[in-house]
Amino acid sequence: MYESEALLNQYLDFHYNSEDPNYLPRHQPDAQLLAYPRRCAERLIQHSSLSGRALDLGCAVGASSFSLRSHFQEVVGIDFSHNFINAASQIAMHGRFRSSECSVQLPSDLRKLTPVFEQGDACDLREDLGIFDGILLANLLCRLPEPQACLERLKTLTRPGSVIVLTTPCSWDEAFTPREKWIYPTFEGLQEHVGSWCELVEHSDMPFLLRDHERRAQYTVAEATVWKVK
Repeated sequence: MYESEALLNQYLDFHYNSEDPNYLPRHQPDAQLLAYPRRCAERLIQHSSLSGRALDLGCAVGASSFSLRSHFQEVVGIDFSHNFINAASQIAMHGRFRSSECSVQLPSDLRKLTPVFEQGDACDLREDLGIFDGILLANLLCRLPEPQACLERLKTLTRPGSVIVLTTPCSWDEAFTPREKWIYPTFEGLQEHVGSWCELVEHSDMPFLLRDHERRAQYTVAEATVWKVK
């Protein structure tokens, strides 16, 4: 489903147009519901004292990666979707991208802050990724077939002082994750799988809107946790 043109259009719109107060023109949403990809990146930046390398895992079409690049010297964005990575790479290379229904123009202040994008599997990442000072997983965990394998891999990609931000709507679904693999209840599961080697820094809600069209949007409250590697 993540290779469909319809979903590409929706995510380009969500990542690059949701900063606009008129994102939902028939209703003026509260500002706290807008710009979710940027807010996720800012949550990681806010808690990161280190500024070397960051990983945006499940980066989709890349808006969070560009925001992370304003703080980190190097940002790697990885997503399973070839369509998403192609769009993100084109935006990084040319500062713009046009799909069948959505046109993206990167703001001038972000055009020199170029992340590196690559296609990859969050449950089976390549061995030579290196070490990261910050890792963002935004709305990824409950869409993975092997979420525990992904969390275990994060331990090998970090060092003491690295910060990990996980946001998830906790919408576990057997279409994506076998029921026996669900980390649920999610917060308690994260404490079990991540809490043994990380300190919990923050636990909060992050609401957002994902527009279907100008008259309809999905309202979701993601659960956000911030972890610092011990």
